Amino acid sequence: MNFDELNLSQEILDGLKDVKYDEPTSLQQSVLPSILEGKDVLIKAEGGKDKEGVIGITALEKFSNLEEQKGTHILVLTPNPKEAKEIDELIWAMGYHAEVECAAIDIDGDRESQEEAIANGVPILIANPGRLLEILEDEKHIFRQVNCFVIDAIDEMISIGLSDRLKDINKRVMSDCQKIMFANELNNDVKSFAQYFLKEPDLIGFENLPANGQGLGEVPEVPKNLSQGYINVPPRMKITTLMAHIESTPSDRCVIFTASKRGTDRLYRVLRKRNMKATSLHGKLSDKKIAQRFANFTNGDVQYLLVADIPAAELNLQKVKQVINYDVPNDPDEYRYRANLVGSGKATRIVSLVSKQDRSDISTLENELGQAPQELPLPDKVKQKLKERKNKKKKDKRKSRPKRGKSKEKEKEKNKMELPRPSYDKLSGGRSGRKKDEREGVVEFFKKLFS
Repeated sequence: MNFDELNLSQEILDGLKDVKYDEPTSLQQSVLPSILEGKDVLIKAEGGKDKEGVIGITALEKFSNLEEQKGTHILVLTPNPKEAKEIDELIWAMGYHAEVECAAIDIDGDRESQEEAIANGVPILIANPGRLLEILEDEKHIFRQVNCFVIDAIDEMISIGLSDRLKDINKRVMSDCQKIMFANELNNDVKSFAQYFLKEPDLIGFENLPANGQGLGEVPEVPKNLSQGYINVPPRMKITTLMAHIESTPSDRCVIFTASKRGTDRLYRVLRKRNMKATSLHGKLSDKKIAQRFANFTNGDVQYLLVADIPAAELNLQKVKQVINYDVPNDPDEYRYRANLVGSGKATRIVSLVSKQDRSDISTLENELGQAPQELPLPDKVKQKLKERKNKKKKDKRKSRPKRGKSKEKEKEKNKMELPRPSYDKLSGGRSGRKKDEREGVVEFFKKLFS
């Protein structure tokens, strides 16, 4: 194969000659066809000119095929300043004839000029995650036009604690784009991140793994012997229902999933107030804190683990006694992963608390899962509170109603205080006070006659 067979634009072919890329390497031959088709790809590759060439060709060819070229369309993340500069220089040289602008965002560079490049929407951006995220958060910037998102050396970035920053950057990429990831090895951390980041990717270069992405692991099925249930929660009684359920079903280790950090913080305060041992995990914690809190749960120092913004697939847990969906997941696959955290045994279960806004999500789960969750009765404490609430409402209504007897007595007292009024019958015109016409008929004639 040569570069002409890849149908690259003439400007890029001229640029490849300038940088002495005469023929594609074996890596470039194996990965460029899948990349240029627009597929998500996970590639096994070591650092060096070979991989940098793949990134450069991909970035330039993707950008040259766009109709609207304003804004940042290619985003490349790499772990250190040296690689960011090398890739930036290579893309600039390759894209010289195509007149494509690019910029490197790294710790060693001038912050002011980097902010300006991001604000102006430089077409191709090569960045270190730390510096890039700082600027994005400070300037409140998001990417709306990214067409291709590349993460280089993902195993190295995970090992130095950059996975959370990568996820935060990914949240600021608002467009639906192709994603490409390079790794030197496919360990469990890389698999987990690839499942989070890539969609049905091709796997290239990894031995003994199918190329269609199945090597990352299939979504597990819900265990057939697992007890699944859900509780329809009355309005404004979710925490009450949760606490009543926990008290009625004590377990050794319990994971409670919420939809937000705010939810975990609130539940943590409630549990601690009741002297229950709990800890929380969410996406905004540092890797060090996540590891420490996770260890506190796995070694038995705390009983309840509250989780928000972290997929169940990323939790390396086994044989948890109970999983509680405080907020029902809207993704059936996420529910499956949560169900697989639960161990086997009669006392194990997964329970969802279904409020009014969760009705559609639980309906989706019932349709998608082979074994639908069963509705569970309200805990007795919740029933009692509902009863007390209804009785209180009735009392409040009674208090607000005026009593009939008292109102009559008040009216009598009022009448006693008023001066007596003459009867209308004593007026010369009767009740109306008007004299009637004397020619009103025989009846009036006889009334006058006998009066």
